[in-house]
Amino acid sequence: MRSWPVPLHGNWRADVFWAALGGGLGTVFLVSVWSWFAPVPLALLFREITRRTPADTFKLTWLFGAGFFAAHLLWLPSSLSGFLGPGAVILSALLIATLAILWGLTAALTRWLLGPATLWGLPLAWTVMDALRATGPFGFTWGSLGYAWAPTPLVQVADLGGIALVGLLVALSAAALVSGQRSGRSAVLGAVLLAAGYGLTRPSPPEGTQQVLLVQGNIDPRLKAAGRRTEELTHYLNLTAAGLRAAPATLVVWPETAAPQAPTTAPVRRALTAVPVPLLLGAPTQDAGLRNSVYAVQAGQPLGRQDKRQLVPFGEFFPARTALGGVYRAVFAGLGLPPLSGTVPGTTTQPLALGALRAGILICYESTFSAVARALVAQGANLLVTASNDAWFGPSSGAEQHFQMGRVRAIETRRWWVRAGNDGISAAVDPQGRVVARFPRGVADAFTAPYGTAETRTLFVRWGDWAPLLAGIGLALVWSRQRWLTGRRAA
Repeated sequence: MRSWPVPLHGNWRADVFWAALGGGLGTVFLVSVWSWFAPVPLALLFREITRRTPADTFKLTWLFGAGFFAAHLLWLPSSLSGFLGPGAVILSALLIATLAILWGLTAALTRWLLGPATLWGLPLAWTVMDALRATGPFGFTWGSLGYAWAPTPLVQVADLGGIALVGLLVALSAAALVSGQRSGRSAVLGAVLLAAGYGLTRPSPPEGTQQVLLVQGNIDPRLKAAGRRTEELTHYLNLTAAGLRAAPATLVVWPETAAPQAPTTAPVRRALTAVPVPLLLGAPTQDAGLRNSVYAVQAGQPLGRQDKRQLVPFGEFFPARTALGGVYRAVFAGLGLPPLSGTVPGTTTQPLALGALRAGILICYESTFSAVARALVAQGANLLVTASNDAWFGPSSGAEQHFQMGRVRAIETRRWWVRAGNDGISAAVDPQGRVVARFPRGVADAFTAPYGTAETRTLFVRWGDWAPLLAGIGLALVWSRQRWLTGRRAA
């Protein structure tokens, strides 16, 4: 790659350039065909990192990351303001700064530890970092590099190693654009061409032979937060009845928290006897605390439930709540918000059985986590189902990002994925990630879409996230070799 015609360090214009370059990538990332070109700005970043000290590397990468996440998460303040008020701006800024710090530390540590081998170490380190930040109660997957190629045939290799493997290819491609090593460039180009060929020659899955009714209530989530009403249940029952009259279906899916109470309560159980086909519905559960659940119901009888396991930090759970309860209460009171609430995470990962159907439930935010979908399919799920409420995103790109990330779960597991959202996006996606039916947002209606079931297990389901492990081993080997070479020179 030739030298850039203007200095890219040492003045405020350079700082603005790197933040803007990251912001440009964040704007198109995942939701635009321009996301295909993610390796190009990353290559500029990687090249500059190899010329900087670790301290300068941190600053440079932090600026790039702050610009990236500020643009990519532009929807976040308005989304959080519904329940955090003015505090949403502060929390959003802290999250963006923290994510940028993770990027900066990853690049700076790689530069410090690997020295001349930094360029090829960066893709390995980035893959490990993306995997780590998707792990644990604070897991956050937005901005993982693999999603850059979600619109391309290359994403099909996710059934081999998950979205992390795709991310490794993205980062390696960026390094190859910079590298002067012909052998390295050729190896990466060969891997990318093989991945593209794998995606383009994948056999088409069987057509969906069954029909699912996806019900959108389009209820303002702020009304739900203010207090649940019995009218909500009647609303969903009416939409379901109208949808089933218009077209037959073998399954009905309602969104997250669609019912105001769990179907284990007598009034809701009686009302649900009016639904003549198997139903999956979101509802709150009072069980050792408030839980966000999806129930399987047939003929009014609840057959099982799955609680949400991956909660939204500071939205559905509050870290160190016991120790910091006083601080949280003071902040909430100062912002004029309702008293501190929250939900309890689920502890099990089991498909919900409705006859031969075994539905793997991904409740809203969970659809962005590869590990949750993989665990469900490993337990026998032959269909993935998401109940969601994306109304908090408003008209921003947040809902589209959420949907596109969930679409990759279908590819990783080679399962049909059906999704019902309170105000959308309601859709059906086949095992190749193709959207076979998608319905308009912001309307109250019930939509019929095709779906099918599958029993095969992909390499990713069987082996799990091996790409970050392989990247970690590769990183350790590069570091060991670099230390050995340094020792030889010193001797």
